Amino acid sequence: MSYTRTIEQRAYDHLYDPVYTTPETGLYRQSNAPVKAAAEPGNDVSGTARHKYFKQPLVPHLHAVAPEVLLAPTAKQDPLAPPAMEDEPLTKAVGVQTKYRDSEAQTNPYTPQFVVREDQEEPEVMILDGLGEGSLPAGAKEVSMIERAREKRALEASLPPITDEASLNLRKRLMEQQELREYSLREAEFDAMREKRLTVLRKAIDERDASNEFLAEQRVEALRQRKMEQRDKALTNIQNRRIKALRKLSKARKDVPTVGALGSRKNRDIIGEYADFSSKVYAPIRRDGKALDSSAGGKFDVLSKTAPMDSLENIAKMEATIPSKLTKTAIRKPQKQQTKTAADRKNLALTADLQLMDTIIKSDMGDEDVQNATVGASTAPSATNASPGWRTKTKKVERPATPLVPEVDEEAENEHMALILLQRLLRGRAVQNTMFEGKERRIELIKELRASEGIEQGDPGVLTQPERKSRVHEAAIDTIAGETTSALFDFLSKELVRKEEKDKLQAMAAAAEKERQKREIEEGGKRQAEELLRSREDEAYRQITRMHHAAATTFVSNLMEQALEKVVAELVMKFAKGEAGGKVEATETADVEASGKELVGSFLKAEADGIADASKEGETDARILDAAQATVSQVMSDVTVNSTL
Repeated sequence: MSYTRTIEQRAYDHLYDPVYTTPETGLYRQSNAPVKAAAEPGNDVSGTARHKYFKQPLVPHLHAVAPEVLLAPTAKQDPLAPPAMEDEPLTKAVGVQTKYRDSEAQTNPYTPQFVVREDQEEPEVMILDGLGEGSLPAGAKEVSMIERAREKRALEASLPPITDEASLNLRKRLMEQQELREYSLREAEFDAMREKRLTVLRKAIDERDASNEFLAEQRVEALRQRKMEQRDKALTNIQNRRIKALRKLSKARKDVPTVGALGSRKNRDIIGEYADFSSKVYAPIRRDGKALDSSAGGKFDVLSKTAPMDSLENIAKMEATIPSKLTKTAIRKPQKQQTKTAADRKNLALTADLQLMDTIIKSDMGDEDVQNATVGASTAPSATNASPGWRTKTKKVERPATPLVPEVDEEAENEHMALILLQRLLRGRAVQNTMFEGKERRIELIKELRASEGIEQGDPGVLTQPERKSRVHEAAIDTIAGETTSALFDFLSKELVRKEEKDKLQAMAAAAEKERQKREIEEGGKRQAEELLRSREDEAYRQITRMHHAAATTFVSNLMEQALEKVVAELVMKFAKGEAGGKVEATETADVEASGKELVGSFLKAEADGIADASKEGETDARILDAAQATVSQVMSDVTVNSTL
């Protein structure tokens, strides 16, 4: 059974194959296995792990086999027989496929296993655990890690040997400093990783909020659209019902017959005729194509009633008869629109409703009076009415039933009246409280109005000129006192702030002085340790020099003794032979002394030069140290003066 899986980082063939099929489950996990320093599989094992292959298991003691037991001989393979052919598997492993493949799409070449030789150092790249085939090529982070590893190795190589207590303390201090630097670097890495994760988390939260807000806006918009559609639909239905009702009313109004005094005959609508300028009142005959008759009594004879317009006097008379409202234009100031509140509109609506109800009630009462009068007139005999009885007969109006009031118990009525009285008292008290609260809120305005009324009426309670001056004087004194107090408080607050800042500066100066003393103590300790180490080295150098001097002196003395012995032997031989003379002896003695002086001078000159160089270096160090101390003391004195100021 085969499995298909695609991985982002792959070490072999599936780096450049988008879909790779493995022959067995879990084979794709071998691509991320770390690269280790291991040898090619073989019979011979070499390297640092060779001793692990010499272990033998602890086999318990077995009883010897009885001699009469015969064992079957072991089957041995024929060495001349050809090796058996192994069946090639149908599928290849990842490493085999990559090893025998040459593709142009290959971006990460195949890296075989390797073994580091004992006489060579391990590569710097293999020191870093984070680097592997998937992390190459190395970037800025890996370069910084390699540089830190180099610095660490350089520091470990430069650590002083553990020879004495001072060297041990110095080594410990350097190692602690290195550990602190590593801890700070790790903390910085942790902070950067945390910030990166927080950034990703913030981005995810912002995206989630944005998506939620977008969905909420979509839901709100959909709800708004749905509500708008419902509103439009409801308005359309209301408008349709309104139009339908208006049509029904207009049709019903047209269908209602007008009943006059004589039954079904329609009475003349005089007001309507005069209101309509196209009626027969204004043009009764000419509109029908007939001439004006004299039956109207000259009603429409306009030319005979008006004066002829042939003179200026007649025109002036006619203009005088025209009303002034037709010739003059009246310009009226538009009424100012007053903004009404909800309470005002409510009161106006209530007033309009009350007036409408009053009008309806009065009209109903007037109709009843007219109906009663009509009923009385119809029932009374009339001598002039010659109409038959079936025309004048009216329907008898039935009297409505008299309403009955149920009997109420006297105690219950007393309780009811008491409750009504209590309600009146409570409402009156509430009105009084409201009035009192309004009075308290507007007490200043009331006093001002009363004072103005008193001034206008000459109230004797109004302040006189001296009292007014005294009050103005007191107000001025209070104002000056307030300004002085505020200025004093402002000055004190500023002084407090300045004192706090001064205390902070003094605290900073004290902390700086403490830090300086601490550093001086540390530098003094370092200097003492260095001086102690230097004195020890100087003492060792002196001992070595003294030993060298002693060795040189011994060598020179031995050399001189040998030379003297040789010269003495030669002189003895010469004297013995009788060939030596006084001049020869003096010359040989001088040569021996010159050679001895030259040897001694060569050693002494080197020592003198070394002592002179050491003295010069000491003087130079002393001058530099004095200058540094003077500079530090000057800077600290300046800092102290500034802090005091």
